[in-house]
Amino acid sequence: MAIREGTATADIFIKRYKHSDDFGKLALWHEAAAECLACISVPMNEIAHDYYIRRGYKQWAARAEKEAHEIQKSYEYHRKLAKIAWQKSETPEPVLNAERANIAKFIATWLPRYPDRFYEFGIYPTFFRHQRELAKQEGDYVKALQLEADAAEMCAAQYEKIPIAYGLKGYQKHRDAYRQHALLLQDLSQQNPNGLPTEVNAAKQIARSLETQRVPAPQKSDVILHIAKSDVRVKSVLENQIGVHAYPSFQGFAWIVRFSNHSRGNLGTAIIDEKTTEVLDVF
Repeated sequence: MAIREGTATADIFIKRYKHSDDFGKLALWHEAAAECLACISVPMNEIAHDYYIRRGYKQWAARAEKEAHEIQKSYEYHRKLAKIAWQKSETPEPVLNAERANIAKFIATWLPRYPDRFYEFGIYPTFFRHQRELAKQEGDYVKALQLEADAAEMCAAQYEKIPIAYGLKGYQKHRDAYRQHALLLQDLSQQNPNGLPTEVNAAKQIARSLETQRVPAPQKSDVILHIAKSDVRVKSVLENQIGVHAYPSFQGFAWIVRFSNHSRGNLGTAIIDEKTTEVLDVF
C-alpha cells in the first residue's frame, strides 16, 4: 500500500468532486491518481523487482510481480473513470487549468516523498533491515555491510527514476550522496570487518542534511489543525466522539486533515486551502 499512497491521497479529491458532480475536476484527479502510479509506483516496483531477481530472492520477486499486476489494474481503473468523467464534463477550461496547476503541485510533493523516507518505511524496514539483522546474528558483517550498500544504491535509484526523471530540480545531489555512501559501505565490507562500523547507520541522516522540498513549519500544522477543528461541519462530525486523533498533511496546494478514533476508525476529512486557509470541504 505504501507505494500507492499518492494515489490513495488523490482519492480524497476524487471523492470531493464526485460528491459535487464537478466531472471535469473529477476526471483530472482520476488522471492524477493514474499518474502517481505511473511515475512513482511503477518505477519503485521495478527497482525492487530487479534487485530481487539479481540477488536471487525469488519469493520477494514473485511478490513484486503480483504488486506490479495490481498497480496496472489500478492504473487502468483510474484511466477508465477519467474517460467516463470527461464525457460528462461541463467544467470551464480556465477552472480546469487552475486545477491542473494544483495537481502539478500535488504530484511534485509526492514524487520525492518515497526516497526521502526510504529508511523509515517500505522496503528498507521490511526487507533490508531484517536481512541485515539475520546476517549480523550469524556474524556475517560483510553481508550486513553489502546489504546496507545495496539499500543506499536503491535509494539513489529511486531519486534517479522518480523525482529526477520527472524533471524536479535539486535531487541530483541526493542521488549522488547515496551512491557515494554505497561505495563507502562496499569499501568497508572488503576490509574483513569483525563488527559494524558507525558509518553503517549514517544513511538515515543524508536526506535530512540535503533538504530540497519546502516543508511547512510545525506551527503551520498547529494553525491548520485549529482552523479545521473550528469548522462547524467538523464539529458536527466529531460530536460525542471520544479519543479523536487528527492528522494534518500538506499536499502542495492544500492541507488535508484526517480525523479518526479507535472505535470507528476514519471519522471525517477536511480540505483547507493553503493560501486562504479556508475550509474547502468536509466529508
